[in-house]
Amino acid sequence: MSNNVFQTARRLVSALLICAAGSVWCAESLVKNGDFEQADAVDPVKPASWDKPDGLGVQWANTLEAGHGKAIRMNTAITEIALNEQCKKAGIDKWIIPNPTSGTVGENYGLSLYSDPMPVTKGQPYKITFDYKGPSGSMVWVRGYGTIDGEKRELWSTYVNCRVANAREWTTLAQEFFPTKERAGMKKLQSITEMRVMLYAIVPTSIYWFDNVKIEPISISEYQELQKTPAPVAHGRKK
Repeated sequence: MSNNVFQTARRLVSALLICAAGSVWCAESLVKNGDFEQADAVDPVKPASWDKPDGLGVQWANTLEAGHGKAIRMNTAITEIALNEQCKKAGIDKWIIPNPTSGTVGENYGLSLYSDPMPVTKGQPYKITFDYKGPSGSMVWVRGYGTIDGEKRELWSTYVNCRVANAREWTTLAQEFFPTKERAGMKKLQSITEMRVMLYAIVPTSIYWFDNVKIEPISISEYQELQKTPAPVAHGRKK
């Protein structure tokens, strides 16, 4: 065995040992292109595996910051009229606001961007992690979907409150969740087969940034321990 091959093998074994010591999962994120670095192969003006940003309220933009290449930028200070005009130009009909006003989008509707669907495993807890910069007040949602009576429906959701100590700095937020956990009177949750992340900004009217979105499976014991952990001031855990 050459020295280079030996060194590579040793690093691989060391990484596996570290992974095993730190977590029973050490799994790859289910969110594709969560760092927003990859462009869509068909429509290069949008990030791969995410909905198309309108380009004004929701932008796929360069951060010009070390450690954060491209990310999602939301500006809730634009007017509803301006957003409608931009959505029409971009061909995004689903975000057209009925009876738009000259008020800001942050006053009523807010802005959002969805990831592509990812599978949900029954009986499996997860953890979402993401980087955020902006004022406290926005949220990152995880929405679960399943088929009921032959129709795909949203059956469950949770969100992370983006509470931060400094709106001008990137903060990493995380929260555990368990979509198919048995709950009294909620048998429909066992029908959840997929989930999507929704980035959401509303008030105060400002600039919001999102980057490095991950969802990873965790063990039930880790989920239970995280449930016991009190939320610090700058933490997204939902009360």
